[in-house]
Amino acid sequence: MAATPAMAKPQTATPTVQDPAASLPPQTEDAADDIVVTGIRASIATSAAQKRDAIGVLDAISSEDLGKFPDANVAESLQRIPGVAIDRSNGEGQSVTVRGLGPQFNTVLFNGRSFASDNFNRAFSFDLIPAELISGAQVYKSSQASLQGGGIGATINIQTPRPLDLKEFKGIVSAKALYEKNSEKFTPQVFGLLSNTFADGRLGLLASLSYQKRIASIDSVTNGGYLPNTTVGPNAAPLFRNVYAPRNQDVGNARDVRTRLGATLVAQYEASDTLTFTVDGLYNKFKSDSTTRALGSWFEPSQYTAATIDGNRTITSLITSGNADFISSGAVRETTTWEAGGNVEWNPTDEFKMVLDATWSRAKNAGGGKSYFAVIGSPSQYSFTQAENGGIGSTSGYGTGVLSNPALGRTHIAGVNGNDITEKVTEYRWNNEWKPENTLFKAFRFGVARTSRNKNNVPITSADDVGCVYCGYPTLADPSLLSSFTMDGLGAKSGSVPLTFLTFDPRRYLDFLTSAAATSALDRAQGLAAGTTAARYARVNGYAATPQPSARVRETVYASYADFDFEADVGAMPLFVNVGARYEYTELSSFGQQRQLVDLTPTGGNPPTDPTIYVGVFASPAGVAISRDSSYSNFLPAANVRLNLTPKLQVRVAAYKTLTRPAIGDLAPTFNTDTLRPATLSASGGNTELKPYRANNADLSLEWYPTPTTTLSAAVFFKKVDDFIVQSFATESIPIANAGNAQGVRLPVGGLITQRGGQFFGEFSVRRPRNAESLEIKGLELNVVHTLDWLPGVLSGFGVQANATFVSTNRDFDVDQIGQSFAAEGIGNSQNATVFYEKYGISARIAYNRRERFLRQLAGGSGNEPIFVRDYGQFDGSVAVNVTPALQVFVEGTNLFNAKYFTTGRFDNQLLTYQNFGPRYDAGVRFSF
Repeated sequence: MAATPAMAKPQTATPTVQDPAASLPPQTEDAADDIVVTGIRASIATSAAQKRDAIGVLDAISSEDLGKFPDANVAESLQRIPGVAIDRSNGEGQSVTVRGLGPQFNTVLFNGRSFASDNFNRAFSFDLIPAELISGAQVYKSSQASLQGGGIGATINIQTPRPLDLKEFKGIVSAKALYEKNSEKFTPQVFGLLSNTFADGRLGLLASLSYQKRIASIDSVTNGGYLPNTTVGPNAAPLFRNVYAPRNQDVGNARDVRTRLGATLVAQYEASDTLTFTVDGLYNKFKSDSTTRALGSWFEPSQYTAATIDGNRTITSLITSGNADFISSGAVRETTTWEAGGNVEWNPTDEFKMVLDATWSRAKNAGGGKSYFAVIGSPSQYSFTQAENGGIGSTSGYGTGVLSNPALGRTHIAGVNGNDITEKVTEYRWNNEWKPENTLFKAFRFGVARTSRNKNNVPITSADDVGCVYCGYPTLADPSLLSSFTMDGLGAKSGSVPLTFLTFDPRRYLDFLTSAAATSALDRAQGLAAGTTAARYARVNGYAATPQPSARVRETVYASYADFDFEADVGAMPLFVNVGARYEYTELSSFGQQRQLVDLTPTGGNPPTDPTIYVGVFASPAGVAISRDSSYSNFLPAANVRLNLTPKLQVRVAAYKTLTRPAIGDLAPTFNTDTLRPATLSASGGNTELKPYRANNADLSLEWYPTPTTTLSAAVFFKKVDDFIVQSFATESIPIANAGNAQGVRLPVGGLITQRGGQFFGEFSVRRPRNAESLEIKGLELNVVHTLDWLPGVLSGFGVQANATFVSTNRDFDVDQIGQSFAAEGIGNSQNATVFYEKYGISARIAYNRRERFLRQLAGGSGNEPIFVRDYGQFDGSVAVNVTPALQVFVEGTNLFNAKYFTTGRFDNQLLTYQNFGPRYDAGVRFSF
């Protein structure tokens, strides 16, 4: 976050995304006679010049020097831009929302090229890429014909440095120690870059390397959801009907060990003054290994013995009998990304330029079979009181020794899970630009492209047959497995929960469950023949992770475009007009295997050992293969107009059509059972018939650039999005045998189990993506950047950056409507402000980023209810000192005042998530030569 002297003057023109090797051209005449500015001011001036001279509506960020961005990853840098907000994963920026439209609505380019990601959707994971590896990024908010389609929200182009642009030898080395307040751990972070030119400046080589490690500790309180229209209490004498009932409350700590290793390599050769070759590559290895230890309290509606409700009919307190669950879970995300590209730029004349570009990228998240979820429980009564005053819900009243005596622990759920997700992207582009010597017609651009994506999702899990073998707490666990665990504290304003409880090593627990002693004890407890459970495990090799039915989607987009630039004077005011269109033809092939559910059986013996959960029976582990093909085409016109009212004041108008293709995962022909409980039968699946989102857009902005480091702008925008895709629920009847178990226990008919014509059915609430109606989004962006150079002496080092975005939609969520099938997700206001100081070799800044409450998910959790994110604001800061012209020392802080992250249900007192990420600090040195 600290500034470092820049080695070059600020540059002003915008690089076109049609040429990934393009660098910023020399600065324009109005800045040529200025004093060379450095550090923060150089970054501000470069970003302002790109915004001012862009064809359409654009915002940009630029590094203060090579390898120097004020954040850990690219997402955290992008959040400084007007209209941009981010979502965090364990306290770190991961995905980007632009103008209220979520990550899936953004096209992300890497040096102008399409790029592979590790999600089974279209959202790009920005936390994969360290910010140190990039030199800048542009956020194209209005479209133009030369931009790849897909970005209703925005097109985001990430740039890395090029050696021929640097023109001389350049070296950077930095090292720092990161300290996490919650985990009280120090970890290293290092970066290095070398670039040089040879053969009279015609051959250039650049290499960079970044390594980061972080050990985060996140304290949390979570609730799986609120069940709507629920009856609570004994069936014979209910306490309340038609209420919102909390599903559970878990209190725990997650320890996340994150490492990033990133490297880039670029070679450029200028064969002649008219011909330049560029080859480049990127390697990135990211791993997040998170382990969670938690105390869970399950609230089964039929087992409430007392309860109270509020005016919204939300359960505010309850007493129930169940089990105190000791939960051990883990999640591994292990992504390796490769990218390689080649580029040829030919300028046979001053008027004509041709660019041929090819790229290949591959991202694989090898997390399959590396995650787990396991539970040991102790029977107990307990009570719950809802969260109040920005605090957490309280749980108390556990039985004597329940949370501390290992001898009381009983066996329950266990399993191994995870997905291997792989995406391969190949892209070929031929772009041309002709700039004739003409007083009106200034440029003609045209080109063609082919982009192919191939995405695979392979679940690798333990068999379904063993996940619930011990459901219902039928036997005692080995006491030696359990040990005491104490959380340091949650840091909540109000609410009280146990901070000391039992925990266990899940791998040892899995070994115990498959042991002869444990399987024999289960046979006796359930009245089974000796060896029955052992044989069941033997059939599937215990908890060994094996590939399950997979899904794959192949997408190929063929595109062509043409656009024109015109310039003229309207009176004394220069007018710039860009008009063009893009045509895209998309071919899709979807493949998948669906496992056929044939029955639901009670858990355990007679009576069932756990009446709150069913066991699913499937026809075949392999599933039935399904494939679908489809295609569609789109014509996407665009017009961008810029009028210079004065030399420093300009107005822009843009009108254009855009599209966003359905998420890759949504197109897969899959069906997955999610929850098998008497109160909730839910499943999810894909939809191969989805149509893309289509939008009509309009922008108007006013921009004032009184100095190279001052910008004032205001922009309004409007989007009408048709065929909007929502994850909606519909009831689907799944035939089941209702055969019962060996003791002859049959499922009761009524509620979610029905019978028609002698056939039994499970009535599943199935979530699938479906094209819904249209929605409208409108908003206002305000932005001010100013350096106080006009103040005297020491005060002239100050500057400010501030922006605010206000977004609204005609499809807000209605809290009074249950089962609402359509509402705009991600729509919320945001504000950013930074005060910085840079003078006399000292650089400091304090930054505040805030995102207001928004609907994150229309239907999620056990109750298929909405999930809202509360207002979240975070302060970051830094101080740096230039010891010598080449050596700098710095101290940085993130989340300085320990902001907490909350999600809620339909009503604000329905707390779903509370997370305490804690602040983090780093200190280090940076050497440039």
